[in-house]
Amino acid sequence: MVRIALAGGTGGLGRTLLDELAQDDDNTVFVLSRKSKLPFENPKNVRCLATDYNKVDDLAHLLQTNGVHTVISTVNSHTPEVQAAEKNLIRAAAQSSTVKRFIPSEWGIDYFTDDERLPLPWKIFKQQSIAELEKHPNLEYTMVYNGYFLDYFGMPDCHSYMLPEIPYIDIAACRAAIPGSGDDKVTLTYTKDVAKFVKELVRSDDKWPARSLIAGDVVTLNEVVEVAEQVRGTKFDVVRDPLEDLRNGKVTEIPAYLPLYEVFPKQFLLEMMAGFGVAMATGVFAFDESNLLNKKYPDIHTTKMRDLIRAHWSGR
Repeated sequence: MVRIALAGGTGGLGRTLLDELAQDDDNTVFVLSRKSKLPFENPKNVRCLATDYNKVDDLAHLLQTNGVHTVISTVNSHTPEVQAAEKNLIRAAAQSSTVKRFIPSEWGIDYFTDDERLPLPWKIFKQQSIAELEKHPNLEYTMVYNGYFLDYFGMPDCHSYMLPEIPYIDIAACRAAIPGSGDDKVTLTYTKDVAKFVKELVRSDDKWPARSLIAGDVVTLNEVVEVAEQVRGTKFDVVRDPLEDLRNGKVTEIPAYLPLYEVFPKQFLLEMMAGFGVAMATGVFAFDESNLLNKKYPDIHTTKMRDLIRAHWSGR
């Protein structure tokens, strides 16, 4: 039996992890929330813990009195305030006598990648969380890298708790703004598949690697466009953003970005898409396949890009 504390468990990837972890009756999952009640009906092995991330001692006591063994963070650490909360969670976990393992909110790619290949100013917050974990050798930790979330290419119909941050290829509008040539390999993983691997990590007694790599599918963006065109039965309007423009924060807008401006400042969103575009065009999203968790857990059959697009766009 594993007692797990989940930060960010009410939405996005965190909610997907919650659904998967709660399926194992041997797990008890404590959702750390600023509110005392979850905004949805929860299974009997899921509890909500009202949390104040500003009070490390109180947070350590909360983790310890509930016997938490593993902490998983899925908070969006794009701002100093959220990153400070995650650092305090790490300190509290280290201070408690029960927490032994920690998964920080790294999800995606290696945020220690140099600025030439990953020009994202907020990656420093990801790096600071790892620096904090390194101060606490009593905590075993792993950074989970899963590439970009495949969910986005099945939206709005595929089951997902993610915001529709649809990258570069707008299947609904039959338009695409491809970073670079579009021939570079990119790792895409469905959040439900990420959750399955995380559940195996949590239940395993094996020592965690520093980096846990997951690959749902490995494709090029040109292949995504090709499949989408076949399924929609029409040629897409495709432009290609040069690497130089992307490095200067310039990215061509697609219609899918427009609703997101109500959630993210426009400049932040476009700079993020430009930064990830540089990473895709320089191989950052192509993982070393010899170190994939897929090899350790071959019974987990991951969702493929072609299947997801065909399932959710055929006949539309």
